Amino acid sequence: MNSGIISRFFSFGFGLNEEKGAIGPSLIDLLEEGISAINISARNVVNPPSLWNLIGFIRERSGSIPFIMSDEEGGPVKRLVPGFTRGISHMGLTEAGPSMAYDMASRMAREASAVGVNVFFSPVLDCNSETANPIIGIRSFSADPHETARFGAEFCRGLHSAGVLTTGKHFPGHGATREDSHLCLPVVEISEKTFRSVHLFPFEKLIGEGHLDFLMTAHIVYPSIDDKPATLSRKILTTIAREELGFTGVIITDCLEMDAMKKIYGIERATVDAFNAGADMILLSHTPELQRRAIEALKGAVEDGTIPMRRVKESLLRIEETREKLSRPDYRAGFSQVLFAPDDLLQKTLAEKSVVIGRNGGDIPLEKNSAIVLVELSPTVTGLNEVEVSSSETRRIVSRFFKIERSYTLGYDTPPDKLVVLEELVDSNTSLVVITASRGSEQIKPLKETLESLARKSGKSILISGRDPYDVGTLEAFGASMKTFGLLPGSIEAACMAICGELK
Repeated sequence: MNSGIISRFFSFGFGLNEEKGAIGPSLIDLLEEGISAINISARNVVNPPSLWNLIGFIRERSGSIPFIMSDEEGGPVKRLVPGFTRGISHMGLTEAGPSMAYDMASRMAREASAVGVNVFFSPVLDCNSETANPIIGIRSFSADPHETARFGAEFCRGLHSAGVLTTGKHFPGHGATREDSHLCLPVVEISEKTFRSVHLFPFEKLIGEGHLDFLMTAHIVYPSIDDKPATLSRKILTTIAREELGFTGVIITDCLEMDAMKKIYGIERATVDAFNAGADMILLSHTPELQRRAIEALKGAVEDGTIPMRRVKESLLRIEETREKLSRPDYRAGFSQVLFAPDDLLQKTLAEKSVVIGRNGGDIPLEKNSAIVLVELSPTVTGLNEVEVSSSETRRIVSRFFKIERSYTLGYDTPPDKLVVLEELVDSNTSLVVITASRGSEQIKPLKETLESLARKSGKSILISGRDPYDVGTLEAFGASMKTFGLLPGSIEAACMAICGELK
């Protein structure tokens, strides 16, 4: 089997061992191999003009118009940084409204298209029905399948308005898990009825309306459907996606370097089994050695008949038909057109529209320049590499609105005996502001007693649930609470405006 044909079935990231934004040997090797899909990550981006130049290099050395892909959801999951509009999380968009979902997606797509990116790994169509979900959370539009479908459709329209292809993920749904597939293989015990009526519904709806160009698989087992992970399940990828839902676009796996695949199945087996199950394209985002092993495994499986030629031809046809949707060779903007700046007005509007005040017992508004005690919870690092505001930047933003008398940064894994120092921070004259960064509803619970004790001792207590919104329901002792659906600078600023009464 011609290695140039085999290479069309892969999307690879690059630059793991090179300087940020470099055109290094790993990229040149991929292009010589004939790879027709390249995954752009944050390590490849210095600024828009440099990315424009890098993608021009890729385009000039590709035999056909390449798929230039990027994991662009908006908010915390944003690979095109710096120099691009960040947007906000999907759940934040649900608060901001459908028109804002379209506007944000359209703006992000116009900027990406200008530098040559033509496929987004979005929208996220997972219904976050499990509040303890540690990896989806605010990346989901909603737990409601109809709301998820409605906002997902607007997001797709926005991407398509700028010529960027869409990817519905994580098929057939990642919202019901309590585990992170970057770290393990989640098993979701729900009925087939719930699976179909909730988690499959947004995909079915958007496929039926023609919004999706790609589907990205979930590394999750649904025992009521199949005992194999969705990524490796013929029943899910072929019987359900193709035959039942009528999806004719490209099915791409989530990255096989995630532990759910790499550690349990190994790269070679996962590559072959995913392709045989119905995946058209295999994603490996990082490691050149693993990418090489995946190519050789697929090539060997075709040559020895493990993968029939019928499957090769089916996937090749779908990939090339989807490639026809891409812009023609003059797809990139001219150099002067990529000297743009992020849309700060749109970013500000998105942040302000997505702040929700959960309750207020009279603790807000707080007079501007009032003295406060600030307690921050540090975000947990995951394999997703989310973009979030740093502790120092948070303090800088908050200090524009209030006088920070004392501040304390707290880890979610802080031992109880280390928490006693917090009791010395507050008294009945204190205005306490706590900013959490919780993943799911369970992460905050070991700290609930301490934080609520601080709230009760304080004269005024204000909670900003900075990532997933569920802390508002858990930490009920706070006099006022709000949700920002993300920890970006604009969201922290909008929350401070809400505390001051400046946000209507």
